[in-house]
Amino acid sequence: MGEHRSVSYRALAWLPPAFAALFAVAGFAVGGGAVGPLLTTENELGKVLALSGAVVAALAFERGDYLRMAWLLNAVAYALLLAADASGVHTIAHRLTSHQLDAAQGLVTLLANAAAVVGTWMLARAWNVAGLEEDEASRARGRLLCAVGAGVALAITGWPLVRDAQALLSGDVDASIAIASDLGDAACLALVAPVMQTALAMRGGVLRWPWGLLAASLLAWLVYDVSSSVVDPQSAGGGWLVASEALRALACAYGFAAGLAQRRAVTADAAS
Repeated sequence: MGEHRSVSYRALAWLPPAFAALFAVAGFAVGGGAVGPLLTTENELGKVLALSGAVVAALAFERGDYLRMAWLLNAVAYALLLAADASGVHTIAHRLTSHQLDAAQGLVTLLANAAAVVGTWMLARAWNVAGLEEDEASRARGRLLCAVGAGVALAITGWPLVRDAQALLSGDVDASIAIASDLGDAACLALVAPVMQTALAMRGGVLRWPWGLLAASLLAWLVYDVSSSVVDPQSAGGGWLVASEALRALACAYGFAAGLAQRRAVTADAAS
């Protein structure tokens, strides 16, 4: 039974690379004007998967449980991002002025990033809440990892944040959406190290899988943000855009896999 469960978790770990590779190969294959619709489909499907995984994980816990709230906040984040995308659909967008649409999308994006930050922070400190942190050395190591993560996050998102802030001050209201995303990315990326520490603290048990896959999702977002800060995918060639969007698909799919692994770990523990 243990080996069967292990194989199942390994299958979840292989699912995200397969998902991202599928769209990457399709993107390079179709080329031309067909790339846009394909990557839009990948973008929205990835968010739906991540939302589904977070909901599945949350429902594995009882009402009021710490981890239920953490996963629900991550679900809310992806739901709001989908809502922001939906607001750009013609049947909705044409009912709003350009200013109203920009303001609404900026607010929704800000709320989505806030939910993602809080939810990820709760998951990052789950090992502390569970009492796994037992000595001062562990606490010091956690603070150091968090500081390193914050430094890396600022190094990656610092320039885009400054650029978007300058654009906003110049009157570009659209930049408010980018700023909200930059701030959320910086905060979530700063939590990569604590999430990885949680996964390591749970080594030897099935709970290492949810946090390990979550850490993989955050790392994929990290690489995606690095690629976006170096070159704007929208202004780059089609190949760069496909590769960049494959990283986004990988990040979302790892979030989906983390939620399924969390559900499996909880239900397996309840059955044992």
